[in-house]
Amino acid sequence: MNNRVFTGVALLALVVLSVLFLWQPWNPGPALKLGLDLQGGLRVTLVADVPNPDPEDLATARNIVENRVNQFGVAEALVTTIGNHKIGVELPGLTSEDQQRALDLIGQQAVLEFRIVKAEANSLPTSALTLDDLEPTAFTGEIVQTASAQFQQVPGAPSGPVVVFGIRPADVQAFGNFTGSNVGRRMAIVLDGRIVTAPTLQSRISDSGQITGIDTLDEATDIAVVLRSGSLPISLKVDEVRSIGPTLGQDSINKGTTAAIVGGVLVILAVLLYYGPLFGGVLSFGVLLAMLFIFAVLAGLGAALTLPGLAGLVLTIGAAVDGNVISFERIREELREGRGLRVSMKRGFGNSLSAIIDANITTLLAALALYQYTTGPVRGFAITLAVGIVASVFVNTVVVPYVLGLFARKSDRTYMSKGWELRGLRPVERARPLVISTGLLAVAAIVYTSVAGLNLSTDFTGGSSTLLEVPASTTITDIRRTIDELGFPGVTGESATIVESSEKAADGSRQVSVRVGLGNESQSSSDDFAMKLAAATGSTKLSSDFVGPSVGADLRRGAIMAVVVALLLVLAYLAWRFWPNWVVALAVVLASAHDVAITMGVQALFGIEFSIPVLAALLFVVGYSLNDSIIVADRIRENVRVIRNKSYRELVNLAVNQTLTRTVATSATTLLPVLALLFFGGSVLRGFSITLLVGIGVGTFPASNAASCWTQISSVLLNERDRNRAANSNARAQSSPD
Repeated sequence: MNNRVFTGVALLALVVLSVLFLWQPWNPGPALKLGLDLQGGLRVTLVADVPNPDPEDLATARNIVENRVNQFGVAEALVTTIGNHKIGVELPGLTSEDQQRALDLIGQQAVLEFRIVKAEANSLPTSALTLDDLEPTAFTGEIVQTASAQFQQVPGAPSGPVVVFGIRPADVQAFGNFTGSNVGRRMAIVLDGRIVTAPTLQSRISDSGQITGIDTLDEATDIAVVLRSGSLPISLKVDEVRSIGPTLGQDSINKGTTAAIVGGVLVILAVLLYYGPLFGGVLSFGVLLAMLFIFAVLAGLGAALTLPGLAGLVLTIGAAVDGNVISFERIREELREGRGLRVSMKRGFGNSLSAIIDANITTLLAALALYQYTTGPVRGFAITLAVGIVASVFVNTVVVPYVLGLFARKSDRTYMSKGWELRGLRPVERARPLVISTGLLAVAAIVYTSVAGLNLSTDFTGGSSTLLEVPASTTITDIRRTIDELGFPGVTGESATIVESSEKAADGSRQVSVRVGLGNESQSSSDDFAMKLAAATGSTKLSSDFVGPSVGADLRRGAIMAVVVALLLVLAYLAWRFWPNWVVALAVVLASAHDVAITMGVQALFGIEFSIPVLAALLFVVGYSLNDSIIVADRIRENVRVIRNKSYRELVNLAVNQTLTRTVATSATTLLPVLALLFFGGSVLRGFSITLLVGIGVGTFPASNAASCWTQISSVLLNERDRNRAANSNARAQSSPD
């Protein structure tokens, strides 16, 4: 079997496998899960046993519940405080079995105790032991640092599920002394007043132990989750469970779907017109195949696709298009040199490989940092981005060359124009004023954002939550319009989070939750808004409460840490890749910081609401800017290596000219779906689409400006090398025979 046949069979197998993962005939539910914002799910309200718990205890309980839900594997759940004694948990698309497990898990107080069995009860089986048969608590679950579920299959020991736990280093000595002094006695492990197991201590236990006597692996997994997340400071019980619709609103879902279809059609038409039926058709096929692979992997991982995830998907589709554009433009260069199609394809794909790899590895590093340090929707963005990057690189470097190679064997016709060659632009000569002006603009944007602040959504600030019983004839669009007409300062229908209940009464009425940020967050202002909204929509007000932010402090800190770590990783990788011209790494990072600063400045200037989807769009800007700047830098590196009779500044100018057509083509194809989202996606998605639009605009401009910035920074460092190169060139010319 030759390489061509092997590659074809492998690709066919991957396609079949991807279709199976998306179809999943063995799974009765949908294979690809959608998040709360796109599909809806289950809303659980937990209420504290005590009437007015301490606010700090309620906030701590919220964080613990969020950690449990995330570790349980529920993707993109939202957890908020409600009023002064409730916690709301919204869970996307769970099966009935998983719903009950989640309910049992999130409300469990998880108080773990280690207690010695009294001597007179030592002979009783574990099932017959009561709490009165135990000595006072020696240690609690606070000493547990790690916990994991395993299936024990050790010779000589009973097999079955166990929980293996590790002790905090600070408590290892004390726990070891305790178990060591009680060797031969039974130690009971008690969870929420239930004796789980009571084994006999055979030897001293210091840094780790096991919990046995567990019936199923699912139960062991749940126990491990609550041990890792810690015990709740207050007791919670389930107050209400209700099915809800998508948090983005069905009206916005419908408009977003229309925008996605329009944007996809526009991209396909654009590449067909620009690259012709052969190259354009194969590019479109490659992008569709990349999306198939991405959705199949997400389905296999059980990940939920949300609006932030779609931002990552847009970025990866842009990467898939960009990788092909880089290769196709290099093929065009070879065709203009008079080479045949097969030779041009071989050289074009080969010469573009390093740029594709470098650009995508830096984006992958950013995705890994986001995954490591964040949770919830931002982690969903990172997962989609990472999966998409791997799929895009595979399609760009394997699938597209293979398919084009099949066609090239039969005909040398490209059905594609040879394009045009730019040589007149000289950006380096204008680098100094350009760098100074754009740098000042970025600094001004940072200062303005710091002073004016961002218009944070209720995702970050919390707000007022109103529960209404609305008539059957009232739509979400009607409610948004009514909110605008009420005229509360800073409150718009566009910024409101409106969630419908999936359950309807006999007369068609249904419950709708409306969450807005009122600025003056007090119970009186919340009640006033709720009463006026109910009256204006002909609805019945059921309740109104202040809800806390759905984005906790941990996620905010994690997102900032992830961006910092990502930029440091990119800096280190590019410094290694471009060594000894390490300064390119600094230039690329500065260009990305420049783009993010200006984009945030625009958000602050026009009061664009900063929500979780907009945060994902801002992360998109980071990845897009890195990609664009690296393409230019990679071409400069190549020119320095292969062209020996030009100065460094001339090589930079040449690289910008060589990559400009690729920059325009990539930006145009990425802008098309964003523009479709802006015009067809509705008001709720406007902030998301404007952020993408501004980010692509400023990210495209520094693609040439980054090279200029790099030149300005490195000119002093490279002057000596330029002089040496010129001297060596002159010496070779003088020593050559006439």
